Amino acid sequence: MSIPQLQITDKGIIAPSTDEVISGLWELFRNAFGQDLNTAMNTPQGQLVTSLAAIITDERNQMITLLNQFDPRYAQGIWQDGLGYIYFMTRKQATHSSVMLVLNGLAGVTIPAGTVFNDENGNKWQLTNEATIAKDGKVSVQAQCVSAGNINAAPDTITVIPKAITGLDRVTNPYAAVAGVEEESRLDFEKRRRASVAINSKNTNASTYGAVADLADVKDVYVIDNPTDETIQIGATNYPVIRNSILVSVVGGDDETIARTILNKAGSGCSFNGNTECVIADTENFPVRPPTYTVKFLRPAFVPVFFQVMVDDPDLLSYQDSEAVKAAIISGFTTGAAKAAIGQPVIASKFICPVAAAIPHLSIVSLRVSKDGKKWADMLEIGVDEYPTASVYQIKIS
Repeated sequence: MSIPQLQITDKGIIAPSTDEVISGLWELFRNAFGQDLNTAMNTPQGQLVTSLAAIITDERNQMITLLNQFDPRYAQGIWQDGLGYIYFMTRKQATHSSVMLVLNGLAGVTIPAGTVFNDENGNKWQLTNEATIAKDGKVSVQAQCVSAGNINAAPDTITVIPKAITGLDRVTNPYAAVAGVEEESRLDFEKRRRASVAINSKNTNASTYGAVADLADVKDVYVIDNPTDETIQIGATNYPVIRNSILVSVVGGDDETIARTILNKAGSGCSFNGNTECVIADTENFPVRPPTYTVKFLRPAFVPVFFQVMVDDPDLLSYQDSEAVKAAIISGFTTGAAKAAIGQPVIASKFICPVAAAIPHLSIVSLRVSKDGKKWADMLEIGVDEYPTASVYQIKIS
């Protein structure tokens, strides 16, 4: 046949170019209508060849796209979900925004888990675990938005106590909330799939990481162990990890579920580090009179990250441009290659491309980051006890 075919080889699919398809069609037409056929593209037969070539090329492109869905590096949508099922994985749906609240009141007063507070926009935020006000009259506790999705809260906007609690005077959020995401992206799902191959193993950092990362509403995990007989310091903040122990730093998720998962995967033969502890009964291996273990893990402090974007001509920067820049930064910060992570630096240059794509009519003079909105840098070091957060309220464009 004169029209060149697709070739499926050991190295993949080899598809003829559009020009090769057009040449094949002209050969077919000349064999059918005569060798003296006018092959000008502006003739009726030329238009027919152009249309047929487009149809053939489009069908072949769709075939190539479909075959690529069997490769986890390129799969997306339901095909990526299908590959995930091999590892008993399902795509995480919309997650809940998280925030660190500071409760002020009478020392010794206990605020139960599930207590709800409101922000100035009417969104509801509930405590994920019980909190007891310390001697200094305050306590920090994690909360999450009742509604799932990309819900933001600027600093000091979660201040409403809808139902009076004896001994509780006020509540606020010193830092912006960590916004949830609508649905796990293709890139994030693939990263988690690669990490999940160790889920069925035990007593390794990879198995602990994969299992904890797979839990509902867990946004980020960092796992490292210390097999030595001495305390070591880890990361940019020199966080101490005691001898013969494991450190699991987690953002999001349920405390007890996380602790139980750590016990199941890391085992009971090591010590634990962190600022959050749960007493877990090993019912999986001992259904009757199970032994109990105190499991610790780390809830990292939320560290605000401010962005400073400077363009070559601020006078051409419209309100829509500013919103597009903010959306591009927040999207990159919460998903994809530039996604914020525990113990990983925030590198300003990773956000230049998405920002430039959002405002192609302007040039980026500089893009820098800061922890306080005053001292600007090209990169921020983040400790294993820190989790970077950003919101539209922390982005300055000029």
